[in-house]
Amino acid sequence: MAQAKTIALLQQKGGSGKTTTAVNLAGGLRELGFKVFIADMDKDKPDAWSWAAKSESLKDMVFQVDEKMAREQLGELKNQCDYLVIDTPPNFQTAALKAALLADLVVIPAAPSGMDLSGLLEAKDLAMTAGRPYKLLGNRVAKNTTMSRSLLTVLEEDGHAFDASVPQSVKFVEAEAAGLYIGDYAPESDAHFAVRQVAKELNAYFTGEKLPKEQIMAQDESEAEPAATEV
Repeated sequence: MAQAKTIALLQQKGGSGKTTTAVNLAGGLRELGFKVFIADMDKDKPDAWSWAAKSESLKDMVFQVDEKMAREQLGELKNQCDYLVIDTPPNFQTAALKAALLADLVVIPAAPSGMDLSGLLEAKDLAMTAGRPYKLLGNRVAKNTTMSRSLLTVLEEDGHAFDASVPQSVKFVEAEAAGLYIGDYAPESDAHFAVRQVAKELNAYFTGEKLPKEQIMAQDESEAEPAATEV
């Protein structure tokens, strides 16, 4: 088996959805048939590890990684899977810096808020300083709100964003509480569809496959959830 492609989730702002993105992106890639591991490098608040500990579904996917031994431990995991997704702490602690340097791609989730957008810019600068390619991901998007439209405009103008975005949905919170991937908790929901599309785009990034635009963006509006009120 070739060494895994490694994706580091970065965001300066805490609570930006890094862990939710890491777990569900890994689940989406696994759903596509790949062997996927998650490395939790947040020693103070190992949310990915805690998520997986709630059920049997994800327990074999998540590993705690010590930042002091990151190169060795991540290298060992990379030899055993197809994709390795790294969940990092906020505020660009040492673990996040090491994850960026050891990754093949940095994924930067951003929700529609001024603080998330500021954190996005900082994370993008870190990825560029580390000499790593990056992709931006719209997260918790409610497309009928002004802030969500502004976020999607920023992502489009940057030119390095996923075409698909992840909607705001209480199902993600419920899936975390149950210790499950969104596709196991709410299969074929709008939230599951979006995560699966992001996983397809990510795999296409590494394989060079071209996905039809309509395949990326199409959604079953009959299953779409009402947007939450913007606060």
